[in-house]
Amino acid sequence: MSKFVFQAPWAFAIGVVVITAVIVWAGITLRRKRLPPTKLAILTALRVVFLTSLILLAARPVWTTPDQEEQPRNQVALLIDRSESMSVREGDQSRYEQAVEFARDVLLPTVDQSQLEIKPILFSDDSRQVNGDEIAAAKPNGPSTNLGRAILKAVLTSDPPPLVAITLTDGITTQPAEHSRAVAALVTNAVPMVGIGFGSQSGGRVVSLDDAIAPSIADPGQTIRVSAKLNATGKSTPPLQILLMRDGTLIDQRRIDAFEGPRTWLENFDVTVGSGGMHSYEFRILPPANEPLTLARTNTTAIVRVTQSKEIRVLYVQGGLTWDYKFANIAANSDPTVRLSGLSRTANTSKFFENVQSDVNLAGGFPNSLKKLSEFRVVVLSNLRPGDLTPFQQQLLADFCGELGGGLLMIGGPQTFNASWRESRLEELLPVRFAVLSNRSAGNLFQLQPTSLALRHPVFQISDKMPAESAWRELPLFTNRAIVDEVKPGAETWLEDKNGSVLMASQRFGNGFASVICMQNLWRWRLARESNPKHFDRFWLQLLRYLADAGREVFTLLPANLAPTPGERIELLIDHRAATGNDTPDRRRVRLLVQDDQKRDLLDQMIDIETGRQATAGLTVDAAGVITATLYGADNQMLASRDIEVRDAVVELANTSRNMEILRQFAGISGGIAIEAESLTNATELLQPYLRPQKPPQIEKTHAQPAAINGWILTLLLACVSLEWICRKRWNLI
Repeated sequence: MSKFVFQAPWAFAIGVVVITAVIVWAGITLRRKRLPPTKLAILTALRVVFLTSLILLAARPVWTTPDQEEQPRNQVALLIDRSESMSVREGDQSRYEQAVEFARDVLLPTVDQSQLEIKPILFSDDSRQVNGDEIAAAKPNGPSTNLGRAILKAVLTSDPPPLVAITLTDGITTQPAEHSRAVAALVTNAVPMVGIGFGSQSGGRVVSLDDAIAPSIADPGQTIRVSAKLNATGKSTPPLQILLMRDGTLIDQRRIDAFEGPRTWLENFDVTVGSGGMHSYEFRILPPANEPLTLARTNTTAIVRVTQSKEIRVLYVQGGLTWDYKFANIAANSDPTVRLSGLSRTANTSKFFENVQSDVNLAGGFPNSLKKLSEFRVVVLSNLRPGDLTPFQQQLLADFCGELGGGLLMIGGPQTFNASWRESRLEELLPVRFAVLSNRSAGNLFQLQPTSLALRHPVFQISDKMPAESAWRELPLFTNRAIVDEVKPGAETWLEDKNGSVLMASQRFGNGFASVICMQNLWRWRLARESNPKHFDRFWLQLLRYLADAGREVFTLLPANLAPTPGERIELLIDHRAATGNDTPDRRRVRLLVQDDQKRDLLDQMIDIETGRQATAGLTVDAAGVITATLYGADNQMLASRDIEVRDAVVELANTSRNMEILRQFAGISGGIAIEAESLTNATELLQPYLRPQKPPQIEKTHAQPAAINGWILTLLLACVSLEWICRKRWNLI
């Protein structure tokens, strides 16, 4: 039914004030001119009529007529929940993995048959439109769920609105503030919601064996700590039995008592390693008898490489015959415990490496398995291009560094440190990102300048007769500098030039350590007349030893609570274990430094600790974020480091039972349907009415037509102006 309305009724309130002011002003002005009352009334009336007409136009009067309009649509909104509760594993998959698999294998083929487009949206506390790769790579770690906001984004950011909104979630919603707006958007735009629920009604008792933590390198006879990281969700967890296997043989077991509420914790085992080689330490959980409990992941493994600390094997791989290898080999030969093996390309077109002065069997070229690569503790890559290493070999290096705790050093100049390495597997583990543009100033002279951090580091103490800063000033000038885009967050810059360009940087990667030297002719240091060649040899030996010991944990640093929350006291546990089987007490004084993600000091404390004993330190962090706890020795050498995430309490894991009620409410109001994923036997039949409706959706739209802008109003305005002018002219008021 049509009706007459004003779109800006506030104009009347303003108009009353304006008209009153105009009448008063006109009356005062005209009375001063001693006009008769009749003439004054005529002029005032004309002005009132004129202003009233203008105010009427300003209030925007319109005739509104409601109408049902059909709207063809070709888009389907797919909402996938990535909140924390979707990480709960039931069976072999998490709820998020089940939802992604369902979308890929069931929904997409069904939608493709209808020749419709998919608009995928990931949501938790926020919502964003994504593509298929982002869905596959996403982690279900959102702090809370806001289903209402996701629906609003799906409906209101599409023109026309989607044909249907398909939601894949477990229904655990912790932010209902926008539900009413979401319901209004669904109803107003005639978008039905199909809710598919994942998980189980009793999904609150889930235990997962997430990870195994162990030092990657150990000495024969050394006592090490091997830890299992466990995660329990739900209201309660019954007693559990955890087993520790070494190379398939049971060496220890423990009972975990029942407890209430969700929990993330470590179970620590102290074991003595045996003979050399690679050994696997596997944890297994035994399910309780006659107790309803879901075991999401029942086993996990850590690899420990047992090797003599006195011998360091180094694999030096170079892209061509250069002086770098020769002088590094001279430095290594001065220490009988360092054994260097070289591989070199013979030509640019060569696809294989040849053995150079090696006491290890490398006749087949680059090691083709992690077991063969594990014979070395350090790998040096000098002047290589991406074509020199296959993706498989790059993955081997990542596993060598990240899993086995090996050290990796990459050396290169402007010819090899360039954009060709970008997005490669090797770049992921290095502390820098390679530059896109070439280095035009490669030939300019520059001097190495250690950073303040490097001057305190044992690698850079190259002289016993003078301070480190003075010794480094004696180095010659260099050329052939490589430019990198940036140093990655968390990495350390060790060398730079006077302009602050990075020349050497390092970072921890997994259990190991990765470093880069961004210059092609460091060997000139040993030949320069003004420098001491012994300093060059000492630097190389100290660097190789530091990289070799990156995965060796004589000290361990762990939080007592793996999931601290803001305002909660964080207790840090520090263990000092002998590097060998020797039980002789050793008392050490160490420095514990805790910093937030902005590098601000939260705790700086000196601690005395004895071999075989545990020390503790604590602090309280008020805000959520990632803090870094680092343990330093007396010479400022890093002994251990651990990142700790302080998170707001995960309310979604307090009760992980699937909740279909909220899905039924949205579906019932919008004309859709809510169904459990396991009950959906024929998705095509269920979705057919929503993907191919018998008639296009109808939206009630109101058509508005201006009601005051016409010839009569314009004539009235013109008549008022004309009559007032004529009257004022005849009465000699102009």
